[in-house]
Amino acid sequence: MKTSKKTLAAACVAMVTLAISGCDVVNPGPVQDEFLAEDASQAGLVNGAWRRLAETLSYGNYTMAVLSREVFPGGQIGAFGHDVDVQGGHVRPGDDVGRWNDTQQARFIAETAIKRFTEVDADDDMMYLAHLYAGFAYRTLGEWWCDAVLDSQDPADAEPGVYVQGTDSMFTRAVWNFTQALSYASSADEQAAARGGRASAYLWLKKYAEAAGDAATVHDNFEFNIKFDGLEQAYYNGIYWSNARKPYLSWSLNHTWHKEEYDRSGDPRLEWFTDPAFPYAVGSLSGYGQVPWSNQKKYSDQSDDQRIVSGWEMRLVQAEAILAQNGNHLTALELINKVRRRNISLSTSAALPDYTSASATETWKWLKQERGIELWLEGRRLGDERRWAKLATPGALYQPSVAWETLTPLFKANPRSYCLDIPDSERDSNPNVPASGT
Repeated sequence: MKTSKKTLAAACVAMVTLAISGCDVVNPGPVQDEFLAEDASQAGLVNGAWRRLAETLSYGNYTMAVLSREVFPGGQIGAFGHDVDVQGGHVRPGDDVGRWNDTQQARFIAETAIKRFTEVDADDDMMYLAHLYAGFAYRTLGEWWCDAVLDSQDPADAEPGVYVQGTDSMFTRAVWNFTQALSYASSADEQAAARGGRASAYLWLKKYAEAAGDAATVHDNFEFNIKFDGLEQAYYNGIYWSNARKPYLSWSLNHTWHKEEYDRSGDPRLEWFTDPAFPYAVGSLSGYGQVPWSNQKKYSDQSDDQRIVSGWEMRLVQAEAILAQNGNHLTALELINKVRRRNISLSTSAALPDYTSASATETWKWLKQERGIELWLEGRRLGDERRWAKLATPGALYQPSVAWETLTPLFKANPRSYCLDIPDSERDSNPNVPASGT
């Protein structure tokens, strides 16, 4: 997938609303390519990459929550909804339900910035941001999509991207960019963001020693967030806005494992609520009817940021790396419980009780559960389930008390999808990518 200079210029101009933007645009028209590396343009260029990734995550995280059964679809009527297949957990071949173009543009703009900044020996902070954002764009492409389309890393190369089955190549490029970002980092927090991103990419590449080593350097309370924008709907926090009653009530937590776990444990990370003024989600879910409405408390405004790296995730990366390398389940369990016990139950006012385990298989179960709680509604669960299935890891995945397949035929009409397909818009325009269904 190749992004045009016209698209690139428009995206860069649109970025001035970000808090970290460092330039003012007087005439938001096409920008000549040679001016993109000038000091006044550099912040706009890197912010353009970040903005495109924010657009991906805004609506895409909501889609991933539906597919991973973190939320129960409410029977949408069009706006901030999904088609019936996606509500049932299935992505049709060739459908673009994950903002493919935005994610590709995010990494393309970042790579353009890297090339231009290198030519003019830009400041280290600009080089850091360009590589960091490229790394997160590649990580998202790897976690969300089934296969890859790899362009040349030189934005001047206009050849169409090469189709590659699987997404290891995306994580390899993510690792490279995070490593480059580290070489420009000027603070402990900048290092933590790059090392945290790299640790999560190493986990996918089965480089467990490297993943654990990076994760260990990130302190518990560190967070690096994607910043959403409360001014433009395309950049709202989509998990919040799609169910905010302003006017959307697109999904519910009823029938989810997460709601049941909150009711059992009072885990504050899974807190939910209802509103008597809105007893049902909008529309009618196929085969089910009106869905009783409930909502999350993790996000409370359309401009709420969302984590994309955290120290608590890194403790779970360390635990998974230990289990995958040597099965030392007691050491892994202590890391998992460290993440868990910091949370005070809203039911008991006491720390959540530790998990106990007598085997590596049981510890894998707790790892998968705790990761599902800690990263809930952050767009990561579907990729995790796909990764664990590919590796045939032991330990059962959590399941709600009532199987969704028994609630309506919608959930068994098609096989569940665990990744997104390359859309037909890319397949039709790129001769290197096979047609969908072939």
